[in-house]
Amino acid sequence: MIRTIIDIGRIALCFLLVVGLVAQGQVALVSSDSAFILRGSSVNPSAGVPNWPLLPGDTIQAGQTPVTITFPDGSTVILAPGSSGRVGMVNGVPMFQLDSGTAHFTLKKKGAVVLRKAGNVVEPQDLVGEIDFGGNKPPAGWWTAKRTTGVVVGAAGAAALGIGLAQRNPSPSQ
Repeated sequence: MIRTIIDIGRIALCFLLVVGLVAQGQVALVSSDSAFILRGSSVNPSAGVPNWPLLPGDTIQAGQTPVTITFPDGSTVILAPGSSGRVGMVNGVPMFQLDSGTAHFTLKKKGAVVLRKAGNVVEPQDLVGEIDFGGNKPPAGWWTAKRTTGVVVGAAGAAALGIGLAQRNPSPSQ
């Protein structure tokens, strides 16, 4: 009898853990060309796993190259090298908070992503812009149109590669 109660308790605990994990919906995807810090752990990107899911409360710190955060509607936030931030949800809307450095954003529409700096909401004037926290600011001219395009195209290519690899179903002869 006691053993049955313990087993039922274990099953209930597992169920609650799974429900809790599923309830934490994915906020965005993160990708980079070099190692970066996610949730306090170093991540070394590869062709096999070009994108990593971001859950509410996750922290991200860019390494030697920019880190691209892509939200479900296609809006992006690109962290400059050495910069850090976190993601979350605010009233059902994805949120990005810059903790240090600089971030370049491209929104699909106003309000697509709540942008914050030092805990305060940043109201963007345009759909494309920059948030600067100070300190880790990249060299002058870092976010040139050419470099931004290269980073966004590179991130899109990495995402496409990941989708292509995931959808590929080789035959036994291959």
